[in-house]
Amino acid sequence: MLNCDIREFGAVGDGVTLCTESIQSAIDACGAAGGGRVTIAGGRYLSARIDLRSGVELHIDVDGVLLATTDGSAFKEIETDFWITDMAPRRNKKCFIYAEGCHDIAITGRGMIDCQGRFAVEKVPEGDPSGFVWGYRRKVFDLPARMILFMGCKDVICEDVLLYEPCSGWGYWVCDCDRVTMRGLRVESDPGYPNADGIHVNCSRDVRISDCTIQAGDDAIVVRAYTGVLHKKTPCERVLVTNCNLSSMCSCIRVAWVNDWIIRDCVFSNLTFHDCNTGVGMTIPTVNEKTHYTDDGGDFTLVERLTFSNITTVRCYHEPLIITLMPGCQVEAIRDIRFSGILSECGYLPGFVGRADAPLERISFSDCDFRVVDYHGEGPSRSSNMRRGSATEPRFEYCRDLRMNNTSFTSLC
Repeated sequence: MLNCDIREFGAVGDGVTLCTESIQSAIDACGAAGGGRVTIAGGRYLSARIDLRSGVELHIDVDGVLLATTDGSAFKEIETDFWITDMAPRRNKKCFIYAEGCHDIAITGRGMIDCQGRFAVEKVPEGDPSGFVWGYRRKVFDLPARMILFMGCKDVICEDVLLYEPCSGWGYWVCDCDRVTMRGLRVESDPGYPNADGIHVNCSRDVRISDCTIQAGDDAIVVRAYTGVLHKKTPCERVLVTNCNLSSMCSCIRVAWVNDWIIRDCVFSNLTFHDCNTGVGMTIPTVNEKTHYTDDGGDFTLVERLTFSNITTVRCYHEPLIITLMPGCQVEAIRDIRFSGILSECGYLPGFVGRADAPLERISFSDCDFRVVDYHGEGPSRSSNMRRGSATEPRFEYCRDLRMNNTSFTSLC
């Protein structure tokens, strides 16, 4: 097993010299030798896209920074038949760190991956309606829409690394992977940056996310089953999220999006949510001739057997929990969702709205305390058609077999 320092391959840590080829050469050498560790240390190393190889650990030491170039033209688009790149969300085929069909790979260390998202955005002028959620808007459009992308990989570890300012796109995209462990990660983005998601888990199995701290402009952790990028339909199942601190200007935990497929058997426990729009969000948006989403899988969504327990939510400006089926979305069922040990202080009470043709089934609450707090206009506004809760009473519509045990809804205003 090799232990390679990228400086031995010609990398210069001055933050100016483009080191893509040197870093890639070190990774390729380790991969060819059957695996090993590639170390980034002692400087700031500017790079465009790098590709991981099976058996390789990319280790960023405490004094090392992997710096994404702000030159969008330097990032090569992903060209492969392994997945359907034309169906990539936002039709963006670029990423910063890429692994395709790899096994036994890792990104570790106490160092930083600086995505330099601050150079991709600009302040929204005061009074501009486009700033209704975020205070910034994207001004550069040829940068990667995903920072770290694992596609079809097995036995993946991400540990301790700080992912800084992934604002031009999502932080991590874990797609069609098996046995992924993400532990002790930090994701830091200005909450005003658009589309700065933390971790997306899509159509994957046996994923464990623990002991992470995420501050995101968009959703902090997302669990989806968008099948449009895959050659065969694959469910998302057995995802565990625990012992994390999450902050988001959208949802701290989002489950499902437009016409996803099957999401099941997931557990979310021992979490704190703060400074967010929504705690747990499962809003499946309207689909009609006027709407357009680049990540519409065209499937009928089935979400079942999800458990949320021991969650504390404070400074949440809208709903602590929301499940909403909007007109036009394709739904098979949303069922067997359990909430227990939830303590929240939010601007609104929970909202659960199914449809006559797709009622929410077997939703249960146990030992939950939902409190309304008047935040006096703090936090970004949201369009009224997305708000399904109330400041005075919870909203439950088209819910079949709704169960509550030792659960209260009170106002502190």
